[in-house]
Amino acid sequence: MDNSSYRSQYIASDTAKVSEQSANAVIAFWRRVAKAEGEIGKNLEDGYSKAEYIELISKLNITSPNVLLPTKSRIGKYLKWLREKGVLEKEYVDNLYAIRYNAINANHVYDSKYFKDFESLQSAIESTLWAAEKVDDGVFALQISAIYFAWLGLHIEEALQIKKDDIKDDCVKIGDRTIIPNSTIMAYLCDYRDAVDYESQAKGVIRLKYTNSEWLFRTARSTHVDVPKVMRIFIRNFGLAGNEEANIFNYDKVYWSGIFSRAYEYEQENGEIEAGNIPLLENLFNEKYPSVSVAHKRLHEYQGFKQHFFSDSASNEEA
Repeated sequence: MDNSSYRSQYIASDTAKVSEQSANAVIAFWRRVAKAEGEIGKNLEDGYSKAEYIELISKLNITSPNVLLPTKSRIGKYLKWLREKGVLEKEYVDNLYAIRYNAINANHVYDSKYFKDFESLQSAIESTLWAAEKVDDGVFALQISAIYFAWLGLHIEEALQIKKDDIKDDCVKIGDRTIIPNSTIMAYLCDYRDAVDYESQAKGVIRLKYTNSEWLFRTARSTHVDVPKVMRIFIRNFGLAGNEEANIFNYDKVYWSGIFSRAYEYEQENGEIEAGNIPLLENLFNEKYPSVSVAHKRLHEYQGFKQHFFSDSASNEEA
């Protein structure tokens, strides 16, 4: 069935009396649904089985029960409207509401949202450098250094304020904090700290000199890259240079991958994290919680990360 007539009629009625911003959100949602339908090869108006609804919801990257409920409600509202029009049988509406969150396969979401460990992050960096085929990998020294600071658990605003003098030969000093990176990261940060130039290629190979600056994050044109949005664009373009998707090295993605990876290491040494231990959660996840429920939400995200990446190793240890 051609869904364009019913779908456009429904969207028009659903957006008629809302703000432009709300209307755009509705339209964007149904565009995402249409893309997922296209990948499945079947439209909602044709009637979905429970398995097909699960596949649709998985393709919409639903990552928590709190997101699943409003998504089901929004789609269900349209299905009920179709039923009133005599387009859809009741069973196809019931199939949607029978779905529970534990039926959704979120593996692809976790794989795109996190790096499992430092080895997987480093592998992605090296693969991107190889694919980019630059005459000098130093072209990306700024981006890779920023990615490493994200892994180490520094918020982007904090990372951008690091000076060359903060990078010691065996650690990073930030105020009264001392961070000891692994040897790969430490060596790289020292090399970027001490670098005075790098090779680039235009019509020929040329050597570009960094500007004279006290700041770590500088370029051949700027003494200080200090705007988070600019750094995020630099990192995005690094991913694209290797023919990867734009968000492969998204700063927040790398940041939470590092936080969760260290939380898992903590559990290997100290046992499972207790849900009620708020000071420990704040320390492990590097944030303050206004309430227990907010802390538990973050813990739930970590547990999903752990379940996805490490459930097999846990099973092997028990065996």
